Amino acid sequence: MKRMGMESTTAPLSSSDCGNWKTAAQSCREVVLALKKTYQEEIEKHVEVLRPFLSASETPATASKEINVGNPTDPEFAGKPPATVEKILKKRRDKAEKAAAKAAAKKQRAASGGLADGVVKILKILETRKHLNWEAFGELGEAVDGLLAGGAQRKPKIAKGTRDYLPDQMMIRDQAFQIIRRVFRRHGAVEIDTPVFELKETLTGKYGEDSKLIYNLADQGGELLALRYDLTVPLARFLALNSVGNIKRFHIGKVYRRDQPALARGRYREFYQCDFDIAGLYGRMVPDAECVAVACEILNSLPIGDFGLKVNHRKLLDSILEISGVPSDKFRTICSAVDKLDKEPWENVRKEMVEEKGLDGAAADRIGKFVLLNGEPREMMKQLRSSNAFGDHKVACNALEDLDIMFGYLEAMGKLKYISFDLSLARGLDYYTGVIYEAVCMSGNTQVGSIGGGGRYDNLVSMFQDAGKVTPCVGVSVGIERVFTLIEARLREKQGGSIKQPNVKVLVASTGQNMTVECMKIAQRLWDANISAEFSQKENPKLKFELRDALDRVIPFMVIVGESELAEGKVLVKDLAAAKEDKVLLDELVEALFKKGVVPVGCEFAAEMAKEGKYCLSSLNI
Repeated sequence: MKRMGMESTTAPLSSSDCGNWKTAAQSCREVVLALKKTYQEEIEKHVEVLRPFLSASETPATASKEINVGNPTDPEFAGKPPATVEKILKKRRDKAEKAAAKAAAKKQRAASGGLADGVVKILKILETRKHLNWEAFGELGEAVDGLLAGGAQRKPKIAKGTRDYLPDQMMIRDQAFQIIRRVFRRHGAVEIDTPVFELKETLTGKYGEDSKLIYNLADQGGELLALRYDLTVPLARFLALNSVGNIKRFHIGKVYRRDQPALARGRYREFYQCDFDIAGLYGRMVPDAECVAVACEILNSLPIGDFGLKVNHRKLLDSILEISGVPSDKFRTICSAVDKLDKEPWENVRKEMVEEKGLDGAAADRIGKFVLLNGEPREMMKQLRSSNAFGDHKVACNALEDLDIMFGYLEAMGKLKYISFDLSLARGLDYYTGVIYEAVCMSGNTQVGSIGGGGRYDNLVSMFQDAGKVTPCVGVSVGIERVFTLIEARLREKQGGSIKQPNVKVLVASTGQNMTVECMKIAQRLWDANISAEFSQKENPKLKFELRDALDRVIPFMVIVGESELAEGKVLVKDLAAAKEDKVLLDELVEALFKKGVVPVGCEFAAEMAKEGKYCLSSLNI
């Protein structure tokens, strides 16, 4: 009622109250009376449930009993200054009191029968007010306002398996995306995009045991939909629907998996994938080798430390299972067990094959003789051929020939040094038909996590095409969330726990009063030169606070203008890292900043290459 401009009073309604508001107020009174009468039984039922809570609410929520958090004479405080001891005890008392208050509030909520606080408040008013006067109206109005505004809010939570990115973290991720995009583009790839959700039938049956991780959406307009699990199946649908021939494409987008998240290791339910794929008819193993080379270039460009790529062939793995006596209907399920060898010892994997998946023990032992082999590609090829491990098995021999050709191409591109030939690599997705690979981050000789992978999938597109039509494809995907976790950890280690980076190169500041307009003019001059800069949004800020702000945010340069400098047509340029300052003419400010190492927005990579001596900027014909 306060929103209507009515003052609360303890007197009942009368003909002298509020003049022209009488009719409206009387109507409100009648409505509330009618509602109370209509729902009297319901109200009384809830009031009975609430009586213990209502009576308990008359007393303080927390009992004033002493909370024991320790004593200054305890042995743990021996040798510590009294001030330090008192500070520790105060912190403990505060923490204990908060916990006690939280427990008491929880107890009260339980006594209320689970009703929300706002509803309890309204019921309490209705129970205690025998007559509806202006004060009652005011209290009810405030209670309803509280409900409409959301009442007492719980602390917001983020969905499981997702994360927010703070500005400093977004800067790191943006830098990673720029590096990845540059590699894709210098290999001649074009970018595409597809919807974040697909028809459910498009996705189902493509991921083997992982199909259970697909996020299904509620039926909308008669279509059964699902969030995309990866970017590869949507690409296959894209190629079939748009009748695309040969294409070298990249796609950066979010995918969704109803997996058990492990945030510390970079495993999320919503995450970005960065995919590079080559579709169409090309020379044998040429696109496969380029995809592996692209993965190596990306991981070598990102500041993640040592990495390696494990390589295998899906047909070689199928041949191993066939030679070992595994029934064909168990191939995929045994493959998924083999794929766990990078996380579990062979004994556990063998136990799963035999006890859980019903494989004969002798067959499992024969598999073990193959899948425990891994090493440098040329040495592995030599070992397999000299031992005649596959005999004259035609499919296995063709697969080995594929790998031999690809290793030759990778050697020519200088990438073979990153490759390990690993017969245990399986890649769990059903659609792979040829070469498969997985990128892992290394700590010495120890693998600490998968950060990408891919392979050949020649039959996937044909699932969406006319019978008999085949579009061969091969691709690689980089998991940016895990990469980001590694980059962030290394940056924190390098910067003593901080990942702070400057979001602008220059802070424009002033001395004296009413200099905002001059700061704006200088900032605009820098923006026109494509230099990232900003000025204070406060009126007449003190220079010492501006300096502190620049140091806090690691901004490398300040441009300071005052009345005396303005009269001379000059500004003061302060190099905060070198602790030096120079007066320069305003007309020469941009050139002076360039000479001091400020790089225009978007030119950072070119400047970095020039600094490394890979080319001279002045030699470019631009």
